Amino acid sequence: MSNSMPIASPVRTQAIVNRYFMHAKKNLGQNFLVDLPAIKGIVEAADIQRGDQVIEIGPGIGSLTEQLLLAGAKVLAYEVDQDLPEILNNELPQKIDGEELKDRFKLVMKDVLKANFVEDNDGFLDLSKSVKIVANLPYYITTPIIFNLIKSDLDFSSLTLMMQKEVAERLVAKPKTKEYGPLSIAVQSRMNVRLAEEVKSTSFMPRPKVDSAVVVLTPLLEKPDINDYAFFDHVVKMCFAQRRKTLANNLKTLIKDKDEREKLINDLGLDARVRPEELTLNQFVQLAQLLKDRQA
Repeated sequence: MSNSMPIASPVRTQAIVNRYFMHAKKNLGQNFLVDLPAIKGIVEAADIQRGDQVIEIGPGIGSLTEQLLLAGAKVLAYEVDQDLPEILNNELPQKIDGEELKDRFKLVMKDVLKANFVEDNDGFLDLSKSVKIVANLPYYITTPIIFNLIKSDLDFSSLTLMMQKEVAERLVAKPKTKEYGPLSIAVQSRMNVRLAEEVKSTSFMPRPKVDSAVVVLTPLLEKPDINDYAFFDHVVKMCFAQRRKTLANNLKTLIKDKDEREKLINDLGLDARVRPEELTLNQFVQLAQLLKDRQA
């Protein structure tokens, strides 16, 4: 099989699978992307320019990695599947723009949740400059990875992430929709979130049961006035504890006294029967601050 054919093409992917006697591992949430336009869409959504520094999570057999390299990026990749280093080293282009693969691509065999970016990088990327993070995330670990990256010391300009469409819809959800909830608020209080493209299940091998979507997250230039994010996240979670209940009902665990609950809601300028999904991000920020002040 000619290496001039993109790894993302179904024919080349199948050839790689056959050559290395490999299969997608369910326990690692592996689904290989075999849709070149979708992969190029990820590269475009991440706005990859020549000279960009990219950290890729879960390169798989290299479908997306190859396109990142060809777009001019230098890539540090995290992978946990021990069967993949041989495939990546053999199948990725050995020269990119006249440079050796080893000068443009470094593989770290480690769970990204256990990453020490400075140690793992070992001088490969210049971490004094910002990086772009790109990933086709396993469905079962999407949320922990997002928050691990947000809370890390890594200076990144964007996260461009392929994930289950349902999770993507929750990340970008607005108030008064069924998708809007603690995840929407937790992410939007820290990052700008944009839905870049939707990807059908037919774009993967093996085919998952659900469609996917690509979401781009960028750091907020002006963050909301939240001094204690752990407390804020806890308050939001409690407000959605029973989704069909009113905000007043859900606040019982935080404020026992009925009159105090009603006064708090009134102080926010809200109706007594308001439901949690009707509150904006700023109203949750105000609510958390009022609750914090009560504890002082």
